[in-house]
Amino acid sequence: MSYDILNVLVPVALIAVVLYLIYRYGTQEVLVEKGGDIRTVRKFIITPQLVAGTIVAVVVALAFMSVKVIPQGNAGVKFNSLFRKYSIVREGTVFIMPFFEKIYLYDLRVREVTISPTKKRKGEGTVWGTSKDGITVGVEATMWYKLIPENLMKVHRNFGPDYEEKFIRPTFIAAIKYIISKYTAEDLIAYSRHGVEYDLKEYIKAKIEPMGFMFVDAVIRDIKLSPDYEKALEERRIAEQEALKMKYAIKQESLKVEKMMVEARGKAKALSIVGEAIRKNPKILTYLYIEKLGKKIKVLVTDQENILNIDKLEK
Repeated sequence: MSYDILNVLVPVALIAVVLYLIYRYGTQEVLVEKGGDIRTVRKFIITPQLVAGTIVAVVVALAFMSVKVIPQGNAGVKFNSLFRKYSIVREGTVFIMPFFEKIYLYDLRVREVTISPTKKRKGEGTVWGTSKDGITVGVEATMWYKLIPENLMKVHRNFGPDYEEKFIRPTFIAAIKYIISKYTAEDLIAYSRHGVEYDLKEYIKAKIEPMGFMFVDAVIRDIKLSPDYEKALEERRIAEQEALKMKYAIKQESLKVEKMMVEARGKAKALSIVGEAIRKNPKILTYLYIEKLGKKIKVLVTDQENILNIDKLEK
């Protein structure tokens, strides 16, 4: 059972004990005559048992109420309403003046604040803002911070125990919206996340540390675009891919045409060389013709007067 629960139950139990003592030892049944009738009534009387029991119960209650336990990893701000003074108390057992002093507990361990639909609170989730180019962008992020014991008085006076709701969380959300407005949507997606995180960390650090907190770290969990922009971006990606395909196809066709032109120029040059050779020596035509003949043809009649033996020419 926690100390806070005991701190409530014990005084209640002691009050019940005092009421029982009053009933048991502080009242007595007596006979009273009224209007000719005799009745039994219970009257309050002070007895030694009642006095002793009441004193013991009050002492125990005051003793218990004067002792507070500061849990490990916590510290407290003690306020004395009699002298209107504040003081800082560390973990362990602390003695206070009942009814005149009160302790406000503060957790000194590293605390986490996450802005995400998975840890959605009332009215919160992904932080949406308008980018530099007017596009709606959503960011999910987490930050860590801690309280500095020496600054507890400053934090207590400025914000009180609910400092996270009053200051830390609103500052974190404002930092995210600032980062969104600083970049275009395309830059937020394309830019190194470490660069965006650096700007986010510097903004948060500059805001919370002068107020008595220590900034530890922050990370961007996810960057989202509005559904309409996502659709437009996807259509642009598809168009760019189609353009790249078309560019590649045109390049391939250009290469084919270039190859055909090179081949045509080669053939034209070859024909020019052959034509020049034939012009100088017409018998080359006969040679080329013979080369095209089949292997089985051995004798060729070139005109009515000459017979050419191909077999002898080969030998």
